[in-house]
Amino acid sequence: MKSSTIFGLFVAYAATASAIPLKQRNSQVEITFVGAADAQFTQSIPTDGSVVSIENPLSISHISSNTAGVQCTFNGVDHSVTVVDGVQWVDVGPPQTQVTGSCQVQGSDSTPAPRGTNPGPTGDQVHVTFIGAADAQFTQSFPSSGEWIQITNPLSISHIQTGTEGVTCVFNGVDHSVTTVTGTQLVDVGPPQTQVSGSCA
Repeated sequence: MKSSTIFGLFVAYAATASAIPLKQRNSQVEITFVGAADAQFTQSIPTDGSVVSIENPLSISHISSNTAGVQCTFNGVDHSVTVVDGVQWVDVGPPQTQVTGSCQVQGSDSTPAPRGTNPGPTGDQVHVTFIGAADAQFTQSFPSSGEWIQITNPLSISHIQTGTEGVTCVFNGVDHSVTTVTGTQLVDVGPPQTQVSGSCA
């Protein structure tokens, strides 16, 4: 009698556990941090957006995730910011020890806008697309008030584009480039480099 009761409870527990959606049960993502000579370590990061410490002092050259639908941001000891969006292998520039990280499950609208189809301004915002090598890109919004805004994505940028008429934007690069984009233009950044700040008016 006891064994059939215990077995019944076990079956009920197993049925309940398997009914919980995978997304709810899997609240962490495995991230691989790769250094020189393929030295590496893996750390589990919660997908609730909380910032966690990374205690391993290895200088990191690449960060990798094999989980689709999750965006992670990592901060380095020398102020690098590395974004890993879905299943990606991303370079850290320059290589450095990572100190914090956070991950969040993304909605279906997190894909970047294709080249040439930038959305218009939302309210007083101008959407600017920053394009790197192999069409890697990200979009950031800037107020049209002329306020200077920090750009934290470390991607080396070759082109900057906005689809908004009547607005002039100026961007400063890490190696002192100044790139001006007027109206609906695709402008080359010379030489390609990480952008650090921008202003639109």
